[in-house]
Amino acid sequence: MAKQKKLSLGIDLGGTKIAAGLCRDGEILKKVIFPTHAAAGFDSVISVILGAVEKVVDGHDHKDIAGLGIGSAGQINPVTGEVIYAPNLKWQNAPLGSTLAKALKLKVQVLNDVRAATLAEHRYGNGRDLENFANIFVGTGIGSGFVLNGQLVHGSTNSAGEIGHICMDPEGPVCGCGNKGCLEAYASGTGMENYVKAELKKGRKSLIKELAESKFENVRGPLIGKAAEQGDELALAAIDRVGEYLGLALANIHTLINPEMILLGGGMMALKQYFMPTMLRTMKKHILPVADQGRELVREARFENDAVLLGGAAIFA
Repeated sequence: MAKQKKLSLGIDLGGTKIAAGLCRDGEILKKVIFPTHAAAGFDSVISVILGAVEKVVDGHDHKDIAGLGIGSAGQINPVTGEVIYAPNLKWQNAPLGSTLAKALKLKVQVLNDVRAATLAEHRYGNGRDLENFANIFVGTGIGSGFVLNGQLVHGSTNSAGEIGHICMDPEGPVCGCGNKGCLEAYASGTGMENYVKAELKKGRKSLIKELAESKFENVRGPLIGKAAEQGDELALAAIDRVGEYLGLALANIHTLINPEMILLGGGMMALKQYFMPTMLRTMKKHILPVADQGRELVREARFENDAVLLGGAAIFA
């Protein structure tokens, strides 16, 4: 009889919520979600994580747990587990891994959140049988992870795969990173919202203004989607623009590294029916025939809400 695989812990550490799960070989046995309360500071967030771990580990011996993997937004030092910079948590040089390892007496490893999600897709999801693929999350921002020759790519300074910050136009709109014309400034939820707000300020007529009760802070992705459902021209144009820029970026990825597949996930997939046709058409137009060859080139990621948690747990699976 085969020996049962060890348990491992996975954590999705975000700016607003912390999800913790006790896992075994891609299955979440128990999961809890708590508010992050990032504004209360590092020690407070550590307390929330420890409380979440205590809840999911309840009834199990620590010696049965192989380790704790954390997917966190921001720039991570994978060797020390330090969060070098995470604006959503307001952290700089935060000793996340070492603090938790000391408190829990467990092995702890910290990974960028989208890389953790990519690991989940590679082990258990739609990248399971792939040796070379890109995993792109299009949400408030745009993040990505790459697997080449079966290995997660980190890069020489641990910043590989920042696809959201490739430059589409050096004179384009300002991105959250401070540079101009990043893909994220065009094709993320934030980029789409900013485009709509700019058009409304120019006086463009749209149902969005009425739905938002003339308040710019109400112009968010779901509201733009609601206007698109009703055939609003600005909403449809804004979402179509996302598809055009994503299509260009995907063509560039296929031309550059020739992956078997690009997986797409993230909150913007709620609007996929509007932007995917344009995205695929644009990609086909700009991709080299040698990279295309009539194959399926883009697929949805399998995991949505649990990708980062499962990827964290997969480190010790």
